[in-house]
Amino acid sequence: MTLIAIILQIALEAFINDPGLSGGSLCNYHPQDTLTSAAPEGYTPFYISHIARHGSRYITKGSSHCFHVIDTLDMFAKKGMLTEDGLALLKDLRMLHDISKGNFGALTELGDKEHRQICSRMARHYPEVFSDGNRRQITAYSTDSPRVIASMEAFLSELSGREDGLEVTTYKTSKANCGKAGKEVRGRYVRSRDREKYTKKEKDFSSVAKEIRKGYNLKTFAGRIFQDPSKVRSATLGYVARNSFVSLKTGGLTDPEVNPGPGKYFTAEELYYLWLPQNLQWARYLNAPGYESPFTRARGRGILKQIVDDADKALSEKSPAAATLRFSHDSYLFPIMITTLFEGTYLECSDQEIPEFFQDYRYVCTACNVQLIFYRSEKSDDILVKLLLNEKETPIRGLAPTTGVYYDWKALKKFWKQTTNL
Repeated sequence: MTLIAIILQIALEAFINDPGLSGGSLCNYHPQDTLTSAAPEGYTPFYISHIARHGSRYITKGSSHCFHVIDTLDMFAKKGMLTEDGLALLKDLRMLHDISKGNFGALTELGDKEHRQICSRMARHYPEVFSDGNRRQITAYSTDSPRVIASMEAFLSELSGREDGLEVTTYKTSKANCGKAGKEVRGRYVRSRDREKYTKKEKDFSSVAKEIRKGYNLKTFAGRIFQDPSKVRSATLGYVARNSFVSLKTGGLTDPEVNPGPGKYFTAEELYYLWLPQNLQWARYLNAPGYESPFTRARGRGILKQIVDDADKALSEKSPAAATLRFSHDSYLFPIMITTLFEGTYLECSDQEIPEFFQDYRYVCTACNVQLIFYRSEKSDDILVKLLLNEKETPIRGLAPTTGVYYDWKALKKFWKQTTNL
């Protein structure tokens, strides 16, 4: 068996079990592990730093052109060239377009629910953080995007409903806001010369995707949708498949239990074929030996510095801070995941092996998040912290925990200073 075949087997298993994951950064939130390890004896949580992407959303207005495939399928339908499945696909796409129209880019009800559930689990796992009478302050930052603001409001509404008397302060920041509040959710701006340098140095994975996808095609989809696939040009088939795939993601972002998703019309192999290029788009931002994206450096380091600075202020026993909450976008969340050096975000493998070690839906799904939970003990001055990636206790590359999944805060800060030059 070739290496490529092995890689495909690993990647395909996820889509066989859950076709919705092929949505990649547009699959709905799947918390990977909501279990929490017992804290070291004598330690209790007292402060949380949380940053999250907005929840599930409708397709943005800029991507709504994918629904133009309806016109193409309608043309084939009028010529009697669609099968029953083809007609069903056309009907489903019209329905998904109708529920999206007027809502492009907006948070869905599912997106609201995702953030409420994240908040609910946080409050359940770490009740001490929100019940300390001396720490009642919650500071929340969001970008000025309506779906991000709505995500923040859903989280805060759930939190306020669970705990009375919290003092909540919110900040909504724009790209034009270069002050501290803007840096909380966007980090630093990428300088023009760095952007140009990155573009020149950026890896082109199109040839990699083409090589991995050899032997895979859309024949099964074509046979299901068209009466006589031989009469459909390959370019047209590709257009119909790609845009149907994107349009069908709306089903998983709105009500996956009711609405159709990509798995209704595509096989797992076809989903892999369609998913791979978008996955490799994210791989461009991963750190690798001798390569660091300036987007990761600017955004990731900028946000991490704010997280560290705000945490240090909250560590004072006189601080009223219980939590600092940040709500942003995937293009800022992924850089912070990489800069934090979570396992799996630094790759030392060939380009063709990337799909074996990195899958975008594990990182940048909707409502993806990073949490730092801080612990203290009356018997020690040491502050411990554990890190969660999409609610899963996740180690960082290159530094051993002090105990279990818990890191010494001073040691962790020193490590980040050495590795990221905060």
